[in-house]
Amino acid sequence: MKRQMILAGVAGLALGCLSTVLAAENESGFLTQLDLASDTAWTLSIDGGATRPIKVPGGGYNSDRQDQPLIEMSVPTGFHDDPGRKAVNNYVVYQRSITIPKVNDHQVTLVEFGAVNHGAEVFLVDGDKETLVTTHAGPLMPFSADLTHLVTPGRQYLLRVKAYTPWHYRNTVPVGFVYQEGWKKPEHGWASKFGFGITKYVRLIVVPELRMSEVFIRPSVSKSSLTYDVWVHNHSKVSRTVTIGAGLTSWNGDPWKYPSLPDTNLTIPAESQRKVTIGPTSWMLGPASYWWPNKPFREDYQARLHNLNLTLKDGKSVLQQKTERFGFVEWTEGPFYYLVNGVRINQVSDGTPESAMSEYDCYSVSPAFLPPTGPGTGCPETWKKYMRLGISANRIHQSTPTRYMLDTADELGFMLIPETAIRGCQAQEWHDQYLPQAVSELARFCRNHPSVCRYSLCNEVKPDWVPDLVDAIQTGDWTRPLVVEDNQGNRPARIEGRRGKGHAYAMLHYRAHPQPVEMITGLGEYAWQWDGHQQSGRDALFGSGGLEEFAYVGADMRRWDIAYMAGWDFVNYWPNFLEGMSHQKHVWKQSCYVKDRADGIDGWDSPVIRWLRKNFHPYLVMDVGIHEMNDSKSDLLQWPEKTSTYAPGMRIERKLEVFNDGLSGRKFVVEWEARWDRAQGPVVSSGTLPDLAIEPGFHKAAEVVFTAPESTAGNRKLFLILKSKLQGKEVFREEGLYFWIKTSSLPNPDL
Repeated sequence: MKRQMILAGVAGLALGCLSTVLAAENESGFLTQLDLASDTAWTLSIDGGATRPIKVPGGGYNSDRQDQPLIEMSVPTGFHDDPGRKAVNNYVVYQRSITIPKVNDHQVTLVEFGAVNHGAEVFLVDGDKETLVTTHAGPLMPFSADLTHLVTPGRQYLLRVKAYTPWHYRNTVPVGFVYQEGWKKPEHGWASKFGFGITKYVRLIVVPELRMSEVFIRPSVSKSSLTYDVWVHNHSKVSRTVTIGAGLTSWNGDPWKYPSLPDTNLTIPAESQRKVTIGPTSWMLGPASYWWPNKPFREDYQARLHNLNLTLKDGKSVLQQKTERFGFVEWTEGPFYYLVNGVRINQVSDGTPESAMSEYDCYSVSPAFLPPTGPGTGCPETWKKYMRLGISANRIHQSTPTRYMLDTADELGFMLIPETAIRGCQAQEWHDQYLPQAVSELARFCRNHPSVCRYSLCNEVKPDWVPDLVDAIQTGDWTRPLVVEDNQGNRPARIEGRRGKGHAYAMLHYRAHPQPVEMITGLGEYAWQWDGHQQSGRDALFGSGGLEEFAYVGADMRRWDIAYMAGWDFVNYWPNFLEGMSHQKHVWKQSCYVKDRADGIDGWDSPVIRWLRKNFHPYLVMDVGIHEMNDSKSDLLQWPEKTSTYAPGMRIERKLEVFNDGLSGRKFVVEWEARWDRAQGPVVSSGTLPDLAIEPGFHKAAEVVFTAPESTAGNRKLFLILKSKLQGKEVFREEGLYFWIKTSSLPNPDL
């Protein structure tokens, strides 16, 4: 009962005080902005001790980007297995001077933080007077501090930020992916580059006294309608009546005939905030106007995006203009699969934790997640690299994507699964406020981005925590499916919220997949590359995998309708896969025995990558027998290393599985040819499997049947060429399959 009462209080806070809890990182129409990041302006003290210079953000105060001596954040006793020594017992204090810009007589002055890990108290110091402005508990989420009633424009003040460690909160705030300090490089490799203190950004902004502080856009494909919520904040001391005007334009420049949106009048009491819901408005622009994932991958693809242009007026005076970009998309669930805009979609994913990669505060500083500096660089290239492999999604494991990461995924049709920092395996404790707050904040930060296909509530926590988290996220976004990354229940499960308004499916870790599935089932982690070796077949699900196992088991899971699959993970599989990253710079090395991959050898254009791309091809035609005979231990230079043998005149029956993992089209034809000796050899038999009707997201069994040809040349290879055509266009070709045709007078070939 106590948990329920406190959770209800958090929900009320989420609706009433959004601008306090969540920084408006997507704010447009502000009056001015000052970047408070600096390598020289800030000082830092540790646990009340002497001050020292500190770079802000600088990757966090413990980052190896800071000046010597580096600040150690080894994990304390009770937090993880290695007690270590912690240089920070409880907190640090940042401080710098700020001058308040003067824009007008009715301005609102805010300081926005990208994150302060793992919690903060923000103070303003005016001479001898120190005032607590706001507090925020929890890592990796933006928040803001309203200075308006404490400052006079044109004057100088001290901004002081007290940043707390997770152990200050006794691990009741979300912990995140925190291991021993990365720059210490422990031999066993259980290390992270988690940035403590101020990360991402810190800035001072001035906004209008009366402003639209937040927008939530809710398209509905099933209802052909558009609805949106607008929060209007009145900072003045008198009640105000305003008009919200709205219109739609195309971000892509398309000539859509958009519906008209109504003007809405709203009265906001003094020093308060109100939400207004506008719509539903009919949307009859059809599927061409929808946001669709880039599947199958096209290099030049650009998703359809729209702008909601809002104007806040007081009579005839324009107070603020704000544009919110969105995609017209609806993410829902089927009986054992996910749907986008009513079409089944299956996902192969990565799930790399930010602090396991090459940089502290990696999403904010690594070139792999920043704007391009030239062709083939930056975050656009990162998402394209994944999609070239057949990986269409990324679980933002135990972290928060930046706005730029979200925007780029929106534009390219890449799918993201944001996840909270609630981490069950690192002494994480339940808290009635902090953990529900984390999921609600995550949803409010991400909800207008069409690339967000669902939310991951937590990683490897106790199952009895999940219902409260399901309830809590409804205060931020109730339009997306929910999942939990599970190593506790260890079976497919649908976990209901306590209020009956939502549920989450379990994404299993290192467990065998059911055959067949009975509900939505995912492998959130599998094929963990471990201890310098691999195991083959289904044993790899329990620990020892690798890129080969990721590809092989992934192909097998496609046969059995696993809705989502993510190997663990590309930091381990391919350390230099992303721009600016390498095995040397990564610190999460307990399972990373593979060094940097080289193109043509074991990287791009190598046997293993060609095999992976084939196994994850959206229109794969799989020879089931060859697949089952050749697991991840097979020699890919000779693939298939094992195959079938037939005598001349025998009936050859090859069972196929034909996949349609595109998002449109259903009419398939499979053409096949049997050729002697090589893929371009003489044709001895051929045929067509016509009229294969396969709905998007589904697959169908088929069979090739013919008679083994006669041969006087002894044992010979007979290649089976498979070509899949969708609505008359070839979309997949397999030329590597072969069988042995042997004469009765010769011994069996060496298979």
